Formats: sequence, C-alpha cells, structure tokens
Amino acid sequence: MKELLKEKALWISTVICFAALLAAFPFYQIELPLGTGSFVKMYNVALDSQIVLFLLPIASVLPMGAIYVKESSSGFLRLYITRISFMEYIRKKLLQIYVSGFLPFFLAGGATLLLSFLLIYPMELQGEMPWEEVWKSCRFLLRVSLTGGILAQIAGIFAAFFRNYYMAYGLPFVCYYMLTILKERYFTDMYAMYPAEWLKCEQDWGVDSLGIWVFFAFFSAAALLLHGLLLYNRLREI
Repeated sequence: MKELLKEKALWISTVICFAALLAAFPFYQIELPLGTGSFVKMYNVALDSQIVLFLLPIASVLPMGAIYVKESSSGFLRLYITRISFMEYIRKKLLQIYVSGFLPFFLAGGATLLLSFLLIYPMELQGEMPWEEVWKSCRFLLRVSLTGGILAQIAGIFAAFFRNYYMAYGLPFVCYYMLTILKERYFTDMYAMYPAEWLKCEQDWGVDSLGIWVFFAFFSAAALLLHGLLLYNRLREI
C-alpha cells in the first residue's frame, strides 16, 4: 500500500474525480429554507451525473492500470523478480491495481459527501438525520468504486496481454462504452451488461439487491484470476 500511496497518478485521479463531483453538484438548487435531507439529495445528483459515468473508465485506469508495461519496459521487473517470488509479485500487483481503481472515486466521493454535510446540512430545516438515504448514497458510492477497481483490473489484463500503454489505457474505455451501446441499441432487456445499471442498481437484482453484490464479487474474482494467469505466464518468460 505504501508504494501505491506514493503514486502521483493516484492523487491526480482523486483530484479529478473530486473536481468532477463538484462540477456536477447542484448548487443552483440551494434555496432557503432547505428541506431535511437536502444535502444527501444534492450529493446523489452529483454522484448520478453523466460526468461521473463518463469519467469512470478514465480515472480508474490512470493510476496503475499499465504498471506492468512500465515495470517490464524499464528493466525494473527483471531485477525485482530476483528478490521476490512470482506469486508474491502477482498477489501484490493484483491488489495494488484493484485498489488504485477503487480509491479515486471512493476518496473523492467520501470527501464530497462530507463537504455536502458541512455546507448544506446547517441550512436545512431541523429534523431527523436521514440515515437510510445516507446509507443508500454510501452503497451507490461503493458500487462506483468497485466498478473502478474492476476497470483497473481489466486495464491490467490488457497491459499484460498486449504490453502496450495505448491498449492498457484505451481498451477499458472502449469496452465500457461498447457495452453501453450494445445494451441501449440491441439488448435492451439485458440490464446486467449495462455499466450505468451497475452504479444505479435500479432493476431487479433480487432481495435487498443482493444480486448486484454477487455480480461484483464474481466479476472481480474473474478479472483477478485472468490477470493473475496472464502475469504468471509473462513472468515465466523473463
């Protein structure tokens, strides 16, 4: 984790995500007196914006999506492997890449929610804290962050397969919008393939929307496994 936290690209992505959420925040809706729970409603508008949907496949892959290309092309990987086992390297990189895609939106989203509470909540009419809405927003943010982690892992897969920066950074974006186009134009009933639905969870995902979390767990495990196998084959070539 220390190595990840030293990555400038991680903090650049986080700042970009924070700026995007602020740009989408509906400040124009502030008209006193504000109703109870307005800070959560305004936060949800920002989180559910097209800016976030567009930025997700970009900001999530930027920090470490192409780390394999960087380390293998610089000669660092050959030296590093002499000091650490294959499996330890794979475990470390898989975790770093996933977390690097998860953190930018999680940190930026958490900071935006806190800022919304500090600035908007004092202007609301007195009433009970809308904990259910807050929890709903936190689940929304978690789904956004998990999608970021999966996209970062997909970037890592393309980096290991093609050993090319452009493929690592560009193909996750292409796949992300290809799924959107296919769902909207050809497979309108297949909401599980729609990235926007992963975030919003508006369709039927079972009791308490448990299915969406099973989906994330399965998708994450599949991406981690495939990436791990590709890295192992690449390391054997060194």
